[in-house]
Amino acid sequence: MDYAKISEKLIETLELNGKPVAISLLKREKDIPEGLEKIDTPKRYCQMLQDARFDDKVTYATMDEHACKGGAAAIGLQDYPDKIKSGELYFDKLGKEISLSVAKRVVDNMPRPAPGSTVATIVAPLDKTPAKPDVIIVIGNTLVARRIAHSVIYRRGGRMNANFAGIQSTCADATGSPYTTGEVNISIGCDGAAKNAGLKDDEMVVGIPEEQLEDITNILAEKAGAWNDWMRS
Repeated sequence: MDYAKISEKLIETLELNGKPVAISLLKREKDIPEGLEKIDTPKRYCQMLQDARFDDKVTYATMDEHACKGGAAAIGLQDYPDKIKSGELYFDKLGKEISLSVAKRVVDNMPRPAPGSTVATIVAPLDKTPAKPDVIIVIGNTLVARRIAHSVIYRRGGRMNANFAGIQSTCADATGSPYTTGEVNISIGCDGAAKNAGLKDDEMVVGIPEEQLEDITNILAEKAGAWNDWMRS
């Protein structure tokens, strides 16, 4: 698959600010491309995404290089730390839920690969990915998310089902969910990505399984212009 060409099409048809980002959740050390060097300073997963989106950076990291352990857990590098698994972080520190049990229920329902099933991650601009990605993340405004949703139901019909909590948007919602379900997922973003990675208030995060990428891109290239023309006429 020509990921560079697909990236170009997505940027043009969706009028993206920044590039689509390729995520590889590597399961075996032998699948790590030769010549890649791990980052020197640990970073949060959401920061790695923005580095790829805006600065063309390719980030190869193991668990030790992921500064946010909640994000690392949501993409299969480890299990959730006790303060997250119990709900304590979201109840006591952040005040996101009304009780510890409710906060735990939020965490228990986070979509994610099995703990420890990922040995390393590669986060790269889609046009420069050194490995076959598992998930492609597109960040943009509401219209970007809407057009991707339209492309999903264009052949299938039915409904577009979005699964999100407004917590762990880039890691659990946009990576863990598409990876484990094989379905596109749309997230409204989260405070963590906004605070730590500069996600804007009007931006949404969409995760696309690699196996659906080419079809979605082709539908968008064929139809998005006409959809936009009708909407703006």
